[in-house]
Amino acid sequence: EGDYESRARRSGSREPGVDRSRSRSPRRRSPDSDSDGSPRRSNGMLASARTLPEVVRKATTIWNGALILKNSLFPTKFHLTDGDSEIIESLMKDEDGKNQLRITQRLRLDQPKLDDVQKRIATSSSHAIFLGVAGSTASITNEDTSIQTRPMRNLVSYLKQKEAAGVISLLNKETEATGVLYSFPPCDFSTE
Repeated sequence: EGDYESRARRSGSREPGVDRSRSRSPRRRSPDSDSDGSPRRSNGMLASARTLPEVVRKATTIWNGALILKNSLFPTKFHLTDGDSEIIESLMKDEDGKNQLRITQRLRLDQPKLDDVQKRIATSSSHAIFLGVAGSTASITNEDTSIQTRPMRNLVSYLKQKEAAGVISLLNKETEATGVLYSFPPCDFSTE
């Protein structure tokens, strides 16, 4: 496994199993857009990657921050492997504008729930799929002394033990756009 440990998928509704809002990240048409207006997926070069280290080498780090679970902070880097990069700026910050996202729920890794996540990705007006890897503690500032920085392998072990993905609710208070980020440990679903 090494540092290539977590896979995150973002899809378009606020809570797993409940499609509450059709509000999504803002879209702008650009010369780099497909005919449907979505930014082109820059994963053509990733098609030749056969291993996670190859994906990390070929994909650009698109987000540096931390995932927080309970009183633990896990420095994380996300590499975009598929989907809409505009989601990063519009949804992936906390209330204070920091790149720190709190896991608030778990999603069991059973087939009906995984089918629901897959359906959300397919039907959402906007989605992104990231490969999450261990980030640098140097890029993280955390003033909360009750939260301890831990290596990502601890989060991955926890999620594997619980047979679950972490669920992060995303909200942009200015635009009222919402989303859900699922953080999957290595499993059949996350390596598809």
